[in-house]
Amino acid sequence: MKNLLCFCFLAAALCVNSFAAGSSLINLGLISQLVEIKYNSEACFSKITTDPASPKLRKDSALANYNEIRVRVDRIIYQISADMRWNNSVKTYKRLNKYYKIHALGELGTGVIEPYILAIQDLDFIYRKYLNAVQLGGTKGIITTAAVLSVLDTGWTITKNIKDMQGKKVDGIIELLNNLRLNAPAELVKLK
Repeated sequence: MKNLLCFCFLAAALCVNSFAAGSSLINLGLISQLVEIKYNSEACFSKITTDPASPKLRKDSALANYNEIRVRVDRIIYQISADMRWNNSVKTYKRLNKYYKIHALGELGTGVIEPYILAIQDLDFIYRKYLNAVQLGGTKGIITTAAVLSVLDTGWTITKNIKDMQGKKVDGIIELLNNLRLNAPAELVKLK
């Protein structure tokens, strides 16, 4: 359990440092990839929509892009969760995690996990396009203290929930994945 907590904090720190520096993250696996997408997308959306100087068109575009990323993340997470429950096995997750420890998000794989890899590749393309558009708009290094606290809070929630599962691997992984879903846009605006 201590290792999972350390992993969550390490992933959060890497996410914050990498985005602020504008560089790529070290590939730690599927969860680290989803953590990067979650926190950077939420931070970008929150920053744009709460900035009084942002024009309405930019805010509407940010909402559309954020919702597109959110839907794609939910599709992937719900499908992985459904397949793991159906098979009562964490094999799908293990294969994807192993694949993403070796490969970058944009690379294509083969076999049983290929449909997931295609969906994640599509998600990554939309996500990168969104971040590039935000950075071109003059918003760089937007991770704030509030975002870091949110990362720490989520890391604690994930650790606590997995500890409560006590050996139920499928439920524990599904709980972990569900915590990586993007928040609703209204919740992000309310947090600011």
